[in-house]
Amino acid sequence: MTEEIINQIKRNLSGNPDLDRDYLVSQLEFYKNHESSYEIIKEISKMIWQSLDFYQNQFESDTNKTDISLILEEVIPLIEENDNQIALQKLDNFMERFSDKYENKELHKESDFKSNRSIREIQYMKYEENKLYRSPKSYVTYPKKKEKRVNWRKEVKINKLDMVENDSIVEKEYHSFSNPIEEVLFYQYVGLKKELEYIPFNEPIFGLYYIYGCLLLDDDQYEKAEEYLLKALRINHVSSKTILELADIYKSKTRTYNRFFLMNADALKYAYSNEDIAKAYRNFGFFYVEENQLDVAAVFYDYSLNFDFNKKALVELEYLKSRGINIEIDDEKARDVIESKNIQLGVNPFILDTLRLISADLENRNYYSGALYFYRVLYDLTKDNSILGKINSLQNKI
Repeated sequence: MTEEIINQIKRNLSGNPDLDRDYLVSQLEFYKNHESSYEIIKEISKMIWQSLDFYQNQFESDTNKTDISLILEEVIPLIEENDNQIALQKLDNFMERFSDKYENKELHKESDFKSNRSIREIQYMKYEENKLYRSPKSYVTYPKKKEKRVNWRKEVKINKLDMVENDSIVEKEYHSFSNPIEEVLFYQYVGLKKELEYIPFNEPIFGLYYIYGCLLLDDDQYEKAEEYLLKALRINHVSSKTILELADIYKSKTRTYNRFFLMNADALKYAYSNEDIAKAYRNFGFFYVEENQLDVAAVFYDYSLNFDFNKKALVELEYLKSRGINIEIDDEKARDVIESKNIQLGVNPFILDTLRLISADLENRNYYSGALYFYRVLYDLTKDNSILGKINSLQNKI
């Protein structure tokens, strides 16, 4: 049945990349609740990325500087030099006159500061609400001098196809993604409610909101930080870094930890860096300390060390040891405890499958630099020696 569905989808492709992308996205939506959705979406995602300009080796230079890219070019070097207050002042001034023409108008819960709902009322595995949710340098994409970017998406423009019978414009939602992994995750777990329009590369609004939100959080302006991090999250719903920043707010400035718990579960689902995965597990450790389940907390802090040997985890484990908790935990026990709490164990398998798919496809098409990037991400997550062999082989070809 699955193979028949995939073959039918392939037969309906026109050969026109733009039309095929729209059709394939519609099929992602159509089959997302199918009993074989996992395999179908994997294949559709592969077809989408094969149709994109990423695979056609077409490059373009973002020569048109925008106000957003210019302010980020000013601010990011300041952050790198730890001049956060100066950076914040510059962004404060910029935001006073900034108007966002790509703002998503969807409804969402603006703040959790007054929540008093208990985490025990929420069954995370059945959670169906909409998910609306720092090295800034490493996460912001914006055009640099003479930098060439892979055009793996095209800006969608309004034309006669955007008009309906009553001559009103079709409602759109605006998104941007750092790479193909994030876009596939978005289609798999979030999906579209309106017509998709990509935000152009040279208008890095996500980066603007993310950096501003982080600086506000550092300055203890929690409610304003939440406002701008939520704006960033509406642009990229699967940004684990943004979700973890929001979790930091809900960890310290809400009366209960329900949203903190759920944010961490989402961050873990979308994370494809060891740093983010480890932080999510440390956050679960904190949660179970607050729940006075110290033995469970020890499991999460210890398990986080598999992904990032972080001093914070070691300090917390020493504290738990001082409370008489056994911190020598074998892998089997750790897995049992984590799974008993309905929390994801390790890296999301869908992310690993997506990385393998993209890496292999790029390698087969002789796009070695792109393949090398994704193989490195995959190796960091798996420490698989066969992947390391791929990396060494590709390095010799470049």
